[in-house]
Amino acid sequence: MPPRSYMVTAVVLAALVGVSFRLTSGSSIIVWYWLFAVAACVLAVLGALKVADGLRAAPWIGIALASPALVWAAGNLRELTSHMPGPALFVAAAYLALLVAAAGALRLVETMSRPHVAFGIGYALLVVAVLLMGVGLVALAMGWTFTSNAHYSIPVRAVVVVTAFVKYGAFIGAAVLIIIRRDVERWTAVVISLISAYMLYKFVSTVILLSVPSRGEGPMLLLQPVIMFVGGAAVWRMGSVLREQSFPGPSARLSPS
Repeated sequence: MPPRSYMVTAVVLAALVGVSFRLTSGSSIIVWYWLFAVAACVLAVLGALKVADGLRAAPWIGIALASPALVWAAGNLRELTSHMPGPALFVAAAYLALLVAAAGALRLVETMSRPHVAFGIGYALLVVAVLLMGVGLVALAMGWTFTSNAHYSIPVRAVVVVTAFVKYGAFIGAAVLIIIRRDVERWTAVVISLISAYMLYKFVSTVILLSVPSRGEGPMLLLQPVIMFVGGAAVWRMGSVLREQSFPGPSARLSPS
């Protein structure tokens, strides 16, 4: 019998297909987009909490890993209700959530590796990125223009790019180390690594070009919820396996040693 997490994913996919049957093509695309995105958010949040629980990590790590999906959900709730702070604040919140999640992933890598000075450097870069984001928000609110000066913006851009490698490298490193140290399907780490690598490429190219690439964004924009769903399913499966290993079922506990 397939693992329960696979069955849950199959049921969710079947439900998404069933919902779209009676819709027109335009409405179907919109409904598919949001249903996949919501399903991905739920899988990612629950999966991240399971990963931390299965590794017996500190509770804050699970919350940190789940924070990007939670912030995404809050941002889209704001769009629906229009009763929450402006979009600029949510862009900052999304960036901050990724930094917090990266700190959690880096902590997981640290617990599964030997002590090394690189971990301290990684944490320091994440803290510096948070401080620079705060300076940028204050400057924007106060109307200060020093952030546009090349003497300030170029070093800041360099720090942001280096931090991006630390950030997404932590996600990739945590996923790879988990499948190496634990008996977890390799496809989960492959999916997480590929998505992280794509997000790293997109972020770095955006920072370097100082603009969001427009060429080819149409198809990728429509595929983003599907990619998010696959990534959420990978996190869910990884967390389910880790939790089963840490908390075996009744039959495993009762079996003679």
